[in-house]
Amino acid sequence: MSGSLINIGLTGLKTHQTALASTGNNVTNANTPGYTRQRVEFQATDSNYTGAGYQGTGVTITNIERTTSQFLITQVRTDTALHSELAAFEANIEQIDSLLADPSTGLSPGLSNFFGALQGVADDPSAIPERELVISQAQGLINRFDVLYGRLQAQKNAIDQNLKAQIAEINSLAAGIAQLNQAVSTSTGLASGQTPNDLLDKRDELLRQLSEITQVTAVDAGDGSINVLIGKGQALVVGARANTLITQTSQDDPQELQIALSEQGRVNEITSEMSGGEIGGLLRFRDTILRDAFNSVGRIAVVLADTINTQHQKGIDLEGNLGGLFFGDVNSDALMRARVIASKGNALPDDRVMKVEIVDSSQLTTKDYRIRFEGPSNQDLAIIDDETGQLIQRALLPSPLPATLDIDGMRIHFEAGSFQTGDSFLIVPTRYGARDIMLDIDRVEEVALASPVRTEASLGNVGNATISQGELLDVEHPATGNLLSQFQTNGALTPPLIVRFITDNVYEILDNSDPANPVPLNPPVTNRTYVTGVNNDLFTSDPGQTQISAEGTDVGTIPAPAAAVPNNGYSGQTLTIQNRDPDTGIVTTQAPLTINANESAKNIATLLTQRQGVKAFAYTLVTLTNFVDDAAGASPGLSINGRTLTLPAGGTFGPDDYVDLINNDSVLQDQGIIAKSDGTTLTIRSTTGEDIRVTVSGSAGDSVDIQTPTAGPATVSGGNETTVGGFVDVLLDDGVTLTASNSSIFTPAPVARSTYTGFQVQLDGEPKAGDTFTVAFNASGVSDNRNGLAMVNLENAGILDGNVSTYNEAYGQLVEVIGSAANQAKIDEEASKSLLQQSENRLQSMAGVNLDEEAGKLIQFQAAYNASAQVVSIARELFDTLLGTFR
Repeated sequence: MSGSLINIGLTGLKTHQTALASTGNNVTNANTPGYTRQRVEFQATDSNYTGAGYQGTGVTITNIERTTSQFLITQVRTDTALHSELAAFEANIEQIDSLLADPSTGLSPGLSNFFGALQGVADDPSAIPERELVISQAQGLINRFDVLYGRLQAQKNAIDQNLKAQIAEINSLAAGIAQLNQAVSTSTGLASGQTPNDLLDKRDELLRQLSEITQVTAVDAGDGSINVLIGKGQALVVGARANTLITQTSQDDPQELQIALSEQGRVNEITSEMSGGEIGGLLRFRDTILRDAFNSVGRIAVVLADTINTQHQKGIDLEGNLGGLFFGDVNSDALMRARVIASKGNALPDDRVMKVEIVDSSQLTTKDYRIRFEGPSNQDLAIIDDETGQLIQRALLPSPLPATLDIDGMRIHFEAGSFQTGDSFLIVPTRYGARDIMLDIDRVEEVALASPVRTEASLGNVGNATISQGELLDVEHPATGNLLSQFQTNGALTPPLIVRFITDNVYEILDNSDPANPVPLNPPVTNRTYVTGVNNDLFTSDPGQTQISAEGTDVGTIPAPAAAVPNNGYSGQTLTIQNRDPDTGIVTTQAPLTINANESAKNIATLLTQRQGVKAFAYTLVTLTNFVDDAAGASPGLSINGRTLTLPAGGTFGPDDYVDLINNDSVLQDQGIIAKSDGTTLTIRSTTGEDIRVTVSGSAGDSVDIQTPTAGPATVSGGNETTVGGFVDVLLDDGVTLTASNSSIFTPAPVARSTYTGFQVQLDGEPKAGDTFTVAFNASGVSDNRNGLAMVNLENAGILDGNVSTYNEAYGQLVEVIGSAANQAKIDEEASKSLLQQSENRLQSMAGVNLDEEAGKLIQFQAAYNASAQVVSIARELFDTLLGTFR
């Protein structure tokens, strides 16, 4: 009995000694990071059967376990990864927000100063100090762009260095976890399945530290070890083996650092799959906010340089020369090629040649684009938003090269090379804009403030019509980039022009190189209608507009005079008109247009004007000379279109006496027929394109010679007549073509000549026949500020985002978006911090060491230990008593 009691007491001593040691261990590790409170599990030992029943035999310890919750541990890891990600994102976006919003580094003050200087020089174009200030403020603005780019690049470099450091830390933690896996697995086996608590604590702490860097998932391997997954299931640790993360330069973008997983000799790029933790925050900031900042600031720089350059080239400088580039050329060969980055993974040979030209900066976006040749053929390509991966457009690369593809204000040139399925190219139209903007102008005399076009109304004009100063649209043709012919001679408008009113509402524009003898232009601008009460544009604003003229074999011919010649002799013809859609390139053919034989120019023009994209003008012009009165028989007479022109008493058969008769005839007026005489020549014109039938009455010896601009002279003698057809000029909108079935009126393939002059002039008011206006080069424009004001007006013009936003508005939108994102990031970071604290508190309340509680347990276990010792003491006394009975 006493032996049994001793054993019972001894079990109590041993178990409570262990409990005291475990509690003491808890107390001493109260401040150890990652330590989990341990708890001793007591269990009664098996009872022995006695006659009176089962007798207890003492106590044993079944387990010393960690007091924790795997759910709470996982929740802390998840919340840690989230908070670390948001904290890293918030810290970085706060820097960029401060940079862009700071007046000392932001763009807004620089833009205001530059345009303020432009306004100052526009107010006094000849002032040298004001011109110097413009150049100085322009350089100051460039410096701001440079500072912004430099700071953004420095932040990107810092992120790259941080990524490298974090990857090194991940590898160190992964190695530690793998070692602990080995130790845990070994210890568990040696301890018959009992878990090594301290090793588990260390491993959980390493996992928590790992979750500060990236999101992790721990999977129980079943042998005490765990497998650690990152990203979207990539194995970082498998049992006792730790894989390695590395950083490498992206094959698709040498400026971008990527993360790859090296696993048993295989390297897989996993950047896009990394999330959570500090790395997740850094990558999200780099690939969204920082990229957008680079591209947004760069876009403003590109658009500013392009639009200022375009307007500056429309002016003339202090020395009378056409304006050159103000900022550096946004389409220099070096810059165009730098906008294309070929993937290092493209198939050999490395022979692809590409470049990106900015053709409409107002349409530029802040995107980076990726071109992928996705097959099935080597010509099939897709254009993708590089940030979102969204498909923008599919296209088929034309063959043979070179070829171009237009998208979002840029023209992608595929110049040469063996493009193949699998090829990839990154297009960065604006990334380097802030870095590359530079000043091209360096002399104050080169600032082009004046307009090269000068207009003037003749002092002898009878009407009150006024002519605008003239607006320069382009110096170079937008489609070809070549200098327009009007500006190819420095210091001159080639040719100078004169606007001459034939009637009060019909005018022509002539080459005024010889003011004493203006001649038709090529293509001619003849018989144009003037509308009173509105501004009349004299020229086209469409660079693609062309003009063809009726230059067939029948046009302007003079049918042989005879007793009856009622028709103009024009043969019939069928015209084919095609329209090319400017967006799709699809060509459609309109219904055939049939011109009947002997059709008047007026009717031909009417038929043409009814067609889409076509506008036609018609006129008929004849001159009558050599009026002969043989003084025999009946007096000679003249009829026009059947209207007999009766000479007044004393009148003579000659030009002067018929002018008023023609101009005062109401029927002829309705036909748009007018006449003028210089004493020897009677010029008759139909401004509507009606046929002109000339009939001479009298004896056979009476006659008049008739001539057209392209035929004659032919003699019409008394009793005979002839009918002359008119001329047709046809304006074709961009993409419209016209062909003919024969050569009678239009040639089979008429020559289409551009009508684009690069400038626009307007007339308003009420002109009178004979009024003239001139358009010439502004040779003495020292005090002219029209082009300077045009540049000033760019500050408040909608230019970016498809002619919607100003420069400052675009920058303000960037600042606003980043400021809003920074504010939201701060809110998110604070919220995630609160969630993390709650999770940590819940875990700490379960797994953490409570010193008060442990102190109570020490007292409890000490008392139990003392009691067990007393049991042993009593058992010894009983045993001694028993021995004494046998002495």
